[in-house]
Amino acid sequence: MRRAFTLLVAVAALGAACGSAPVAVTTSTTAVSATTITTTTLPPRPETARAAGLPWWNDRVFYEMFVRSFADSDGDGIGDLQGAIDRLDYLNDGNPATHDDLGVTGIWLMPVFESPSYHGYDVTDYRTVESDYGTNEDLKAFVAAAHRRGMVVILDLVINHTSVEHPWFTASASGEADYADWYVWSDDDPGFSGPDGQQVWYRQGGRFYYALFWEGMPDLDLENPSVTAEITDIARFWIEETGVDGYRIDAARHLVEDGAIQVDTAATLAWLERFQLALPADTLVLGEVWAPAEIVARYLPEALDLAFEFDLAATTTQGVAGADAGAVADSLERVAGLYPNGQHAVFLSNHDQQRVMSQFGISPAKARMAATLLLTYPGVPFVYYGEEVGMSGRKPDPRLRTPMPWTGEAPGLGFTTGEPWEEPQSGSATANVEDQSGDPDSLLSLYRDLIELRRDH
Repeated sequence: MRRAFTLLVAVAALGAACGSAPVAVTTSTTAVSATTITTTTLPPRPETARAAGLPWWNDRVFYEMFVRSFADSDGDGIGDLQGAIDRLDYLNDGNPATHDDLGVTGIWLMPVFESPSYHGYDVTDYRTVESDYGTNEDLKAFVAAAHRRGMVVILDLVINHTSVEHPWFTASASGEADYADWYVWSDDDPGFSGPDGQQVWYRQGGRFYYALFWEGMPDLDLENPSVTAEITDIARFWIEETGVDGYRIDAARHLVEDGAIQVDTAATLAWLERFQLALPADTLVLGEVWAPAEIVARYLPEALDLAFEFDLAATTTQGVAGADAGAVADSLERVAGLYPNGQHAVFLSNHDQQRVMSQFGISPAKARMAATLLLTYPGVPFVYYGEEVGMSGRKPDPRLRTPMPWTGEAPGLGFTTGEPWEEPQSGSATANVEDQSGDPDSLLSLYRDLIELRRDH
């Protein structure tokens, strides 16, 4: 039913775009005061009105949060977990009768472990929260507070590689017996390049190590049983320590190489399947497999529970930009037939891509159209933080991950009382939560309406 409904919405919405007609969604707006939540216990995973026979994540809408840019509680200009806790009512206040929260029911936290980089994708300690963000207890409190509001939490798990500064790599490079084979080493330069023609082999002493993304991120050797055991233990640790509900596996298609074959190897799929089986049965394992849909679908359901659908994201934004309803409908029909029971994550953009509003040339009408499609698609929707208020952002990467505009008041925009770690986007005078919250015709109000509509149907 949802699949047929979405095709109808896709055609109708883009047809309206061609005629410059607004898309309207009507829902209840009864308001009730939100409940303040201070517990740091580990409540059970919140339930949704689960579709019969489908896993718990199927009826959820997730929010991708970059902690560094979401909310700063101590004025140092860097977002932290306490700041995020303070803003959780914005995402979901735990009261389904209210309409002044966004209504999402899941949060994906971008990397929160110790790292020398602002983005956190080069980890130096998998068992410790990044000090800029707080402590392990703060993460535990965040998960508990989210659960009490009806939201699940998944963590970004970066296991293809570590930082070159990780003690494991230091030990491996120095030849310590216990870590000698924890990374991919070669006595000679194998001579092949990466999937995009990039350098992947780097000299360290008299040997070469493999690093797919850059020399500061050496790849772990996941065919080493000791490495696999440690990664599995880390995943179990955070489930037991904080009650997190799952993981997003970064760079999932690159985990295990087969010589010069560096993507989608049989060994990668087998590794992921074993990893899933080693975790509690209800743990969500979501994968970033940035590839055509036919390749992504190979990972489901044995290797991954859920995977991001990049083809549909591209077709959606391109289709909205060009008002091409046919292309969107065709792509949706093709994608829907590839995945079992809608086990794909749908989205418009993420932390590696130009923000949607920038792709549309700062067109609120097109942003509204894209939101309408996203939140009526089959699959599990993911909203990138700030997308709901029309945040803009173009490469380089830090400009895709700028501070959340809670207000239009410079310089901190309600994100911080200090100097923001990265300069906010210039369009925040109108693209902010405060100004859009009271406007029933705003993009934020549309997102709230659509998420409520999805929840109720």
